Amino acid sequence: MKILFVCLGNICRSPMAHGVMQHLVRKAGLSSQVQVDSCGMFGHPEDTSTEYGTQKAIADNLGISFSKKSRHWRKSDYDDFDLILAMDKSNFQDIMREVGRRDQSKVRMFRDYDPEGRGDVPDPYYCGRFELVYSMVERTCRSILNHIESGKPL
Repeated sequence: MKILFVCLGNICRSPMAHGVMQHLVRKAGLSSQVQVDSCGMFGHPEDTSTEYGTQKAIADNLGISFSKKSRHWRKSDYDDFDLILAMDKSNFQDIMREVGRRDQSKVRMFRDYDPEGRGDVPDPYYCGRFELVYSMVERTCRSILNHIESGKPL
């Protein structure tokens, strides 16, 4: 299974989910079955480094270092991934415009898997609440992993 996390600029929310999910997948011994990546719809130029607050939240909570260079959505992403998770409604709508008339069932809101509620993941680039966003992201990634491990459809 290949999962893509999508936010606006690929420097805060989607790389946070990417780093957390990649760590959880490795810990579960599922690296050969589950691959993750992240991208942004617009926003920052490609190859911008992950925001420091995202790196710090991951390091403080998981004890690992994670950083990546941002990348934008590619037309091929729809075909390359089994599950595409948008961090907010605006990202979701942008993805749907890109997907067009193709099967849209593989595109979902990230927090559809959050056991504590649905809706948008706030952007810490603007609100500065990296720890709040981190707890939401980790909880939701754990839920996604539980679905995968139990064989439940995503």
